[in-house]
Amino acid sequence: MAQPIRKKTGTFQKPRSKAVKKTSGSSSGRKDRRLPAKPKVKKERHFHPKFGTSKLEERFARDFLDKLGIPYVYQYEAKSIGRFFDFRVKPYGPIIEIQGSYWHGDRRVFEEKDLNAVQKKNIRVDEKKRKWCEMNGIPIIYIWEKDINSDPEGVLNYLRKRLKKYIVDKTIRHAYENEDSRD
Repeated sequence: MAQPIRKKTGTFQKPRSKAVKKTSGSSSGRKDRRLPAKPKVKKERHFHPKFGTSKLEERFARDFLDKLGIPYVYQYEAKSIGRFFDFRVKPYGPIIEIQGSYWHGDRRVFEEKDLNAVQKKNIRVDEKKRKWCEMNGIPIIYIWEKDINSDPEGVLNYLRKRLKKYIVDKTIRHAYENEDSRD
């Protein structure tokens, strides 16, 4: 014989865990005892308001830009296209984009036919950003994750060569003084 269908009334309550024991008459008003939650350690990181940040970008800033003394803006916004660039060298310097080998489909690692939809989308977005830089006369420097990991000294020398006029020498002069003297 078929069982009758009962209507559900009220709200569904999840069954209690066996580890939680009820106590009566607690002064705090809580009816069950639980261990206090571990306090979360908050790391100070620069977060993009919408997307967060990548550890590769943080490591690049620490190991390369800060080491060379290059002043920069992190997560530079191109408002006209609604996109963010990883770094913009101050003042009015080139844009630096850090490209992850997987997410941006490094051609040395992936063949065109092996790229997934996300990688293809990121390549289209990178092309849009490159065109914006070209239209606005802003040089753009691409640094690949594979190069950062396999040849950090080569990346450091490349940045020294490309950004030598923006490197802040603490004993001689500041990059901003050069820009102010042109006016």
